[in-house]
Amino acid sequence: MALSIRRFVFTAITDLRWRLVAKELVLAMRAPRHPAVAPLPRAHRTALHLTSCSGRLDELTRFCQWLSGHGVSSLAQIDTRVCDAYMAHRRYVLDEYGAVVGEQSPGTRRSAVQVVVDLVNYRELFTADRVPADLRPWGGATASAIAEMPSGRSENKTRPVEAAVMQPMLAAALFLLSCLGPHAVGLASHIREADQLSARKAQGLRPVSTVPVTEFAEVLSQYTDTRTALPMLADHHVADRLAAGWSVDDPLLAVATGVLARQAGVTQFWSAWMPYLRGPLEDALASVGVKEVFARDAAEITAADFSSVLAWTLSLHRLQAVALVGIVRTAAMIVLAAASGMRAS
Repeated sequence: MALSIRRFVFTAITDLRWRLVAKELVLAMRAPRHPAVAPLPRAHRTALHLTSCSGRLDELTRFCQWLSGHGVSSLAQIDTRVCDAYMAHRRYVLDEYGAVVGEQSPGTRRSAVQVVVDLVNYRELFTADRVPADLRPWGGATASAIAEMPSGRSENKTRPVEAAVMQPMLAAALFLLSCLGPHAVGLASHIREADQLSARKAQGLRPVSTVPVTEFAEVLSQYTDTRTALPMLADHHVADRLAAGWSVDDPLLAVATGVLARQAGVTQFWSAWMPYLRGPLEDALASVGVKEVFARDAAEITAADFSSVLAWTLSLHRLQAVALVGIVRTAAMIVLAAASGMRAS
């Protein structure tokens, strides 16, 4: 969020009493369970977002400046005539000669009404100045009704998604969430663990100048003893090797030697080491092969059409695994938003 929204500026309200009213109002909107706020019958029951509070403060500042410019020195002087006058002031767009040339948006009109409604709803809270106890502007109608906002009164401005789109989207999202979700959680955990162990800045790694033959032999023996395939490079890294002069027929072209180096406890694999380590690497490759690192032994699930049982995912490179977790996360967001009726849906 921008600093202009996160930082509330009250100094634009010159009247110190009204400045205190503004502070009390904003705090009340942020802390609805405070003992001084909770008993108010028309106060908000949930905390307003910082963006909403910033907008309320901006409109209240504008209202206070307008009151001062029209000879109003106390909130107790506000009556329905003043409320209507401010509404008219914020409703119309005037040219330099004072002639009406257009109307503000319903959102702007609603903000103008809401600032008066807030002063009424939180009246008992204010300590320095307050509106009259019998003030009931616009007959108690809601700010949206007074501003003639279409949303919530007839239909939403954004049309509902047609069933032809919504139904299959939700069906797919529910399938991903229920069938792939638990596996995606495990995959995300595997990614985090691999990042901690295989990153160049992983804890415990050391730079070395001599060829770590012994360390590599230990790592490769672990792969061969457990019959685990060597880690595979992603396609774009293979392309980098080819561009750097590697032969397309080199059996080690797709082997992630950097990952093996970090598993051996060193920061990176130097090309000068290859003549000394090629033999052990090719022997291990011939024994166990090479494969993508993530989701190698994926659990089986039933297909969405119940026609077959298959692995929930192919084996993946890191970026592919991250993308798959993101897809399942998006499916979860779609289901939550649609089922809860959140505005984000």
